[in-house]
Amino acid sequence: MRQVKKPEVRKAEIVDAAIRSFSERGYAATTVDSIVGELGVAKGCFYHHFGSKEQLFAAVVEVHAERLCARHLEILRDTTRSPRDRLRAYIDHSYAMAERGAAPGVVDMLHGERFREMHHRVVDEAVNVLRPVMADLLAAGVSAGEFRLADPEFTAVALLGALRELHEHYADRTGLDLVAHRAAVLELLARLLDTDFA
Repeated sequence: MRQVKKPEVRKAEIVDAAIRSFSERGYAATTVDSIVGELGVAKGCFYHHFGSKEQLFAAVVEVHAERLCARHLEILRDTTRSPRDRLRAYIDHSYAMAERGAAPGVVDMLHGERFREMHHRVVDEAVNVLRPVMADLLAAGVSAGEFRLADPEFTAVALLGALRELHEHYADRTGLDLVAHRAAVLELLARLLDTDFA
């Protein structure tokens, strides 16, 4: 007898299977049949939760973005570290993910033309969540004497905007020296915040 699971549990399983499939096979090679086959569920179960493969991909992107944003918030809010150390950890985590290739197929597809609008939407949402937390971190850094800047909110907007544009510009670049790139980003932030990340 097939196990009956709560709808939200089954939906999460479908999304997790899709993350694996899109990452390993890409969008074109991932099919509804392959996902339901991996899970051992009927197609009707899939279509109960998602109207199409594209709708499932949108859910995958949302889940991936939420997980990434949650981890970034955790790093930025970790008051056991100094503000400067938190900012460095935020940058380090971003580059570690690039090196590991967290959900590489999903991320690569988002940078393509087909999903450009979706990509910009989820990045906008993430930046809107991160901006006030980054401003708080910068204000704490000023109070701790680690950063010198006049307006934490303005600087948070500039900092996140610069990081976003760097990501967009270099995302498709093959053979990028991530160690040198990370060092250049830290140097940029050191100048922006009048601090030293050494």
